[in-house]
Amino acid sequence: MIKISAAIDYSAPLELEEYFCERELINWGTDKKNDSSKPVLFGYFENFLEAQNAYIELRKDFPSLPEKFEAEEIFQQDWQNEYKKYLKPWSFRNLHWIPVWERGKREIKKGECAFYFDAGLAFGTGDHPTTRLCAVRILDYIAESGDVSGKFLIDAGCGSGILSISAKMLGFGEVYGFDKDPEAVRISLENLAINGLKDGDVKFEEAGIAEGLSGKKCDILIANIQADILCLYAKELVAGVKSGGRLVLSGILASENADVKKRFLAEAAGRAAKCESAVMGEWSDILIVMK
Repeated sequence: MIKISAAIDYSAPLELEEYFCERELINWGTDKKNDSSKPVLFGYFENFLEAQNAYIELRKDFPSLPEKFEAEEIFQQDWQNEYKKYLKPWSFRNLHWIPVWERGKREIKKGECAFYFDAGLAFGTGDHPTTRLCAVRILDYIAESGDVSGKFLIDAGCGSGILSISAKMLGFGEVYGFDKDPEAVRISLENLAINGLKDGDVKFEEAGIAEGLSGKKCDILIANIQADILCLYAKELVAGVKSGGRLVLSGILASENADVKKRFLAEAAGRAAKCESAVMGEWSDILIVMK
C-alpha cells in the first residue's frame, strides 16, 4: 500500500473534499494539523503506478495542485485501520448498513434487514447522502407497493453494490447492477458473498449506461451518478423505466437540481405523472413516476 501526499493551497480543501465526496473517493482526503501549517492532500493506493496515474488524473481537474508528491509505503494493517475510521453504520426504518467488522455488535430485530459491507478502496459505503437518499426511495417504494417479489430493480453505477444487494435482501425479485469500473463489480460480488447471497441472486455486470440499459425496462431504476453524466444519458434512463415505474436520480448537488429536473422532465414529456425532490445537506435527488 502506498500513501502519497502534497502540500496544497489554503483554499483548496473545500473544493477537493466536495469533489471526493461527490465521487465517493474515500481513498483521497485532506488534512490540516494546525493554523500555522498548510493543508495536505493525501491518497492511499495499492501501488506507486496506480497512485501516480490517479494523481495525474486529479490534476486534470485541479491543475493548481503541485506537480510532484511525496510517497511512502504503508503496511496493509495500518491502511485497514485507517480507512475503517471513515465507515460508520447507518440505519433507516428497517434497513441497516453495517461494516463487516462490526457484525454481531448491533442488535438486528426480527424482520429487519442488515447489509454488511467492506468497501475496500473508493467505492460506495453508504456514508454519502446521495446513497442514503436512494435507499429512502427504495424503502418508500416497498412501503407503497407491499410485495415486491415480482418487481425488477436496476442499479445504474452500482459502486460497491450496496443499493442492489440491499434491494434484493428487502425482497425484490430481479435485481441488476452495473458499473463501468470492473473493480466496482468485483467489490459488489464480494459484498454479495459477505451477505450470504450467491452469484446470480443479483446480476452484476461491467457496463456503461447505454450498454447496461439496452433492451431492459424495470419497475424502479436507481441512478446515483454525477449530474452531468445523468443529463448526458437522460434518454436512456427514461426509456429504461416501465409504465407505472419510478426513476430515482441522485448524485445531484442541491444547486444543480432544478437544471437536472428540467432536462429529465423534457425527456419524459407526456410520461411523467409525478416529480419531486428531496435534499440532504448539499445533495439532492429527483423522483419521477412514469405514466
